[in-house]
Amino acid sequence: MITLPLCTNKAPLYRQIYDWLKAEIQSKNYKPHDRIPSKRKLSEHLCVSINTIDTAYSQLLDEGYIIAVPKKGYFVCDIDVYHRINVTQQENTLNISMSNLKIDFSPSDIDHHAFPYKTWRNIFKSCFNEFDHSILKRTMAQGDVNLRRELVAFLHSSRGVNCDERQIVIGAGTESSLRTLSLVLSNNTSIALENPVYRKAYKTFEHMGHAILPIPIDDRGIEIEPLKNLSNVAVYVTPSHQFPLGISMPIGRRVELLNFANEADGRFIIEDDYDSEFRYIRKPLPSLQSIDQNGKVIYVGTFSTSIAPSIRISYMVLPLTLLKNYTKICTEFGSEVSILEQRIVAKFIAEGNYEKHLNKMRKLYKDKRGHLIRELSIFGNDIKIVGESAGSHLLIKSAISKSENDMRKAATEKGVKVYPISDYFIGQMLEKYENTFLLGYGALSKIEISEGVKLLYDAWNCGD
Repeated sequence: MITLPLCTNKAPLYRQIYDWLKAEIQSKNYKPHDRIPSKRKLSEHLCVSINTIDTAYSQLLDEGYIIAVPKKGYFVCDIDVYHRINVTQQENTLNISMSNLKIDFSPSDIDHHAFPYKTWRNIFKSCFNEFDHSILKRTMAQGDVNLRRELVAFLHSSRGVNCDERQIVIGAGTESSLRTLSLVLSNNTSIALENPVYRKAYKTFEHMGHAILPIPIDDRGIEIEPLKNLSNVAVYVTPSHQFPLGISMPIGRRVELLNFANEADGRFIIEDDYDSEFRYIRKPLPSLQSIDQNGKVIYVGTFSTSIAPSIRISYMVLPLTLLKNYTKICTEFGSEVSILEQRIVAKFIAEGNYEKHLNKMRKLYKDKRGHLIRELSIFGNDIKIVGESAGSHLLIKSAISKSENDMRKAATEKGVKVYPISDYFIGQMLEKYENTFLLGYGALSKIEISEGVKLLYDAWNCGD
């Protein structure tokens, strides 16, 4: 069982646990496919709340270090492709980050202070009705019908998605939905992925045994030419806000992608509508699914970034062409998500609280984004800001004459955690992306953003 010193006067407990486990995985003390302790056992062993462990595990899941296997537990992913830091360097980085972490520019965290605690608590209480025993019963594989009905209406009004409740499948997070999809697709279906890539998707499909085809990205999104000779392929894209580059796929490229899928049987598009909720300059284009006329688009979404990472509820809209396969394969399964949690989210949407919360978070993140951009002006021409029009992170491309590893190490020594884009590539990173870093601002206050930028400025010797 894991034993580590937790310091209550340093970084948050979940962050200390996350950092320690991440380092153990990277240094191969936990090997690929090893099982890690359950959340309950680890919370009891470390004498911390299960919510603390859940937050740490959710972060590891989001970043592709571990994978959740239903009814079996959590297992370590093979991360050699991404992490090139040697063990000694990683141990030094860990020692600094565990004892001196001040600012974490995580691209996947949220503003915890803005969570609607009171509303959530009231809905939670209202779901416990002594005359309604349905929350005690097993839920069908597709998920609670109340939530699926609410999603039909909400997704149509907000993203133009056209479906009925039969087509929606509720999952326990994006990786859960993608695992289910892997079972529904034919065994010989290859997965074409944007490169750089959303790591969770890559590791899930790889774990499920699919052949992985990394496809380059240009300034309009995934390139179509490398796809043209492929058959029996599902193309995974994040068109609203490509992760990690932040590109929004224009309508012309979307039509090209749909035309590619329509040209042959066995071709599908997996549309992960990541961060479509948070746009600050222009309204988002309608979803790919909304303009699909031939049942080629599988639409995937989640509440982890819009509500909280611990709300492990995702949803997938299957085209009718795949619904028969799903019914044949998956209807004997039970839902992986608590019916109580599904009912809470359904009510949260039905009563207008979700839309209200999104409006609040959109305004909050837009304000933080503007503040970060203003603070980064201290660097002058030493950096270029890109991918800032949506989401809760942006990218900085450095012109400073230091290597990526030196810049990351210097930042870490100042107590600042940054995220090099090289970590998100399958195979060799392209030269044009050298010294590019993700800076997330969702979980940081304005004061923390200012402090973090000043520390980076000092770390990279920009004042010399």
